[in-house]
Amino acid sequence: MTAGTTRPTAAKHASARASVLTHLALVAMGVVSLYPYVMMLVNSFKSDHEILSNPAGLPQNFTFSSYASLATYHGGVWINFVNGLLIAGLSTLAAVLITAMAGYAFSKHRFFGREVIFSLLMLTLMVPPQITIPPLYLLFAKVGWLDTLQAQILPTIPSVFGLFMVRQYMQSVPDELIEAARIDGAGPWRIFFMVIVPISAPILGAFAILHFLGVWNAYLWPLIVATNPAVQPIMVTLPNMTDPNIGFLPIWGTIMAGCTLATIPILIVFLIFQDRFMASATIGAVKN
Repeated sequence: MTAGTTRPTAAKHASARASVLTHLALVAMGVVSLYPYVMMLVNSFKSDHEILSNPAGLPQNFTFSSYASLATYHGGVWINFVNGLLIAGLSTLAAVLITAMAGYAFSKHRFFGREVIFSLLMLTLMVPPQITIPPLYLLFAKVGWLDTLQAQILPTIPSVFGLFMVRQYMQSVPDELIEAARIDGAGPWRIFFMVIVPISAPILGAFAILHFLGVWNAYLWPLIVATNPAVQPIMVTLPNMTDPNIGFLPIWGTIMAGCTLATIPILIVFLIFQDRFMASATIGAVKN
């Protein structure tokens, strides 16, 4: 065997080893990432006592008591689950519509001060959101909206980051499409809903997923403006679930069952929009 034939063989072996190591690393990362979720699901089928004595093992006494307690804890956690769905769902619908219209205006319409206004909006991304909490709290307290769902929905609708995403995508839409629709007699609203929205479906779907996740997982703002358990979302209720009799001991089984329940809407939203989300992730990867 000559030296010329050994070099390609050695290169193939090195490439194979690198591929195996890469796959092993990816599998290890996947196991580490999924482990907390698996433990959450497993512990939801244990009693509180068994979670403390056997936190990382399989259930020795398989039980649905933790899920049953969700229906009785402070009138039923399902109320907080529905609150979270209403807050995140309505906020996402409004945010997607407003962001799409604003992105269309900033990308395809010419008006005085467009670039200045957009630059000022981008600067707000540098402001920590915690700074806006005191003035927003005083505003909603003055109008009497504390302990209401609208106080938890309205501040989450504006999204400058979403505006940036959508505007950058809509700038790639050919102006000839809009001109052709205008020549055919389509008005501004028809052009927006019949031309721009379908073309922008990938980025709007990606933004819908990100916005829903952000609002659904929100904790600080709902905790401040919603002190009444009846209007709190489930993400605020879960960390504060304690034994009704003792008062300070966390009921870990019920918390794990509630966390499992809280992951269902996230999975559903991702499954609905996953095609558009993946399509938006590949935008610009292939040149025409």
